[in-house]
Amino acid sequence: MQVEAIYKQGHLEFVNPIKLKHDHLRLVVLVPDDEIETQSTPYELSPDVLRKAEEMRQRIDAARRAPLSPDEELPEITAKELERIEAFELRAQMRREQGRPV
Repeated sequence: MQVEAIYKQGHLEFVNPIKLKHDHLRLVVLVPDDEIETQSTPYELSPDVLRKAEEMRQRIDAARRAPLSPDEELPEITAKELERIEAFELRAQMRREQGRPV
């Protein structure tokens, strides 16, 4: 049901009073764009910082999109790397047993 309300100092007041079944209710409110004050970011970043951030974002996106090397081109796993992989798996197993997120 669509009803009309007026926003007044942090509260919505229905134009035509209605009785709601519950005391606590989640609503969707449409607010005209021109009624919203835009808030500037608390951080005033220089154009140079913004440029560097954009370059970093582009490098990250390119790395995400890059194809993976075929398995046969990957170097062999060293004993130290294998030990670390096993340690991470052991930690994950212990977290699962304790009901904690992995």
